Amino acid sequence: MSPARAVANYQSIQRAFPNAHVCYTVKSNAHPSILAALATLENAWFEVASAGEVLALAACGVRGERILYSNPVKQASHIKIAVDHGVTCFSFDSEAEIEKLAVHADRAEIEVYCRMTVPHAGALWPLTHKFGVEPRRAVDLLKLARGRGLKPVGLAFHVGSQCVRPETWGDALRTIAPAWHEAQDAGLDLDLLDLGGGFSAPYTGPVPPPSAIAAVVNPLLADMAPGAKRIMLEPVRGVSATAGDMILEVVGVAERPDGQTWLYLDGGYFSGLYEIPDGIRPAARPITRDTRPARMQTYRLAGPTCDSIDKLFEMRSPVEMKVGDRLLLKMCGSYVYGVGSPFNGFEVPAVLNADTLGMDLDELTGIC
Repeated sequence: MSPARAVANYQSIQRAFPNAHVCYTVKSNAHPSILAALATLENAWFEVASAGEVLALAACGVRGERILYSNPVKQASHIKIAVDHGVTCFSFDSEAEIEKLAVHADRAEIEVYCRMTVPHAGALWPLTHKFGVEPRRAVDLLKLARGRGLKPVGLAFHVGSQCVRPETWGDALRTIAPAWHEAQDAGLDLDLLDLGGGFSAPYTGPVPPPSAIAAVVNPLLADMAPGAKRIMLEPVRGVSATAGDMILEVVGVAERPDGQTWLYLDGGYFSGLYEIPDGIRPAARPITRDTRPARMQTYRLAGPTCDSIDKLFEMRSPVEMKVGDRLLLKMCGSYVYGVGSPFNGFEVPAVLNADTLGMDLDELTGIC
């Protein structure tokens, strides 16, 4: 991992949105080195989904006023821990959540913003069904929150993960605009708009840069959400994806009855590569122990466990691969570290700090 790369990515997004608060999404990569590097940035914000993430940030010296708790459904005990640590800004999208938050209204001024459902064209994973409400419902919930002693301050949306269509943010703004205007007409003083995540990583090819999203969003804000002074962003992969590569070792080679040659690696689905079946495919590049003649080969990749789900993808290698060779997977900085498990007794991947080792991730290319 390269914490310096995460910082550079964060700053690139901040430059594209100079008037917004860029909130690093902790769930994407909560390695202490990444959090510590970002925590040193002046005015850096963070987005969390649990009390554990609040505590991880507190260990890095991040104060609660720099934290956005954007999980719309929270455990009551997690809310208490967050408030204890100075977090006061929370997302919600149901009556039940209002009641959990209202318990703390006498301890602090609890600001709340309502998560809405929006179009998700161009996103690899839509998030519409799990969270979010329609415009009329959003206004009713904001009113209810005010009546329970909370301070309604805005709206939020998420266009879906790995969104490669900048215009989708424009579609989302047009969708939430009626609720924003109706809330203002009802006397609700909204000033916070959370544009969510969706910022994509170039796993297999070019993706829109943050500036392309800003070019869609910025001209619409004044009309769609007048008075929105606090613009929040939650760029997940846009910050962490390119901040980590993964190196696996070939532990087995076998030809199967269907003619496919399989490469078995010392890491796989349960090592954090769980997104591969859903379409996230990092570039795979061989690292061999010696010089070999060019000989294009097709291999089916699999992890080391005995579970049938522990399969990755097919790859073309310019040389024959052997036991003991290694495979470089590029752009594994998002989610891989956080979800790795010791299933079947295999260790989770060790983490090396590329910066302290004097390594540039761009120079890690394998033989391709």
